Amino acid sequence: MSILLKASFVYFSIEDETIIIGFADDEFNTKDYVLLQKSLFIDDIPMLNKVHIALNSENRAAYGGIERIILSQKLISIILSKETASSLGVADSIDIEYAIEEKEFDSLISHFHQLNVEQDMVIEVK
Repeated sequence: MSILLKASFVYFSIEDETIIIGFADDEFNTKDYVLLQKSLFIDDIPMLNKVHIALNSENRAAYGGIERIILSQKLISIILSKETASSLGVADSIDIEYAIEEKEFDSLISHFHQLNVEQDMVIEVK
């Protein structure tokens, strides 16, 4: 069972040597969001080298535990480990409905691949 976020705002960038990918219900009056972040630098603390995922709050966040990401131009499914799903307060996954142009989608895929460097998650593009 998954939670569904309908995102009208999509953001992806590299800022201060950190890869950031975010989806939100609204750009300015955000209530629901998913935020993925990972530093491009290797940290001495192994956990900090994992992807950080937050759902609607920093209180619902975790490092690592993303098992699979399935990308299409209108839907992303993020399948989580039991531990990460529990930390985020979801059953097992997050589905995100969104809409972007094909050129932006190609760039989003590239950012997800950069996010996946030295990670254990599978990225599947449909």
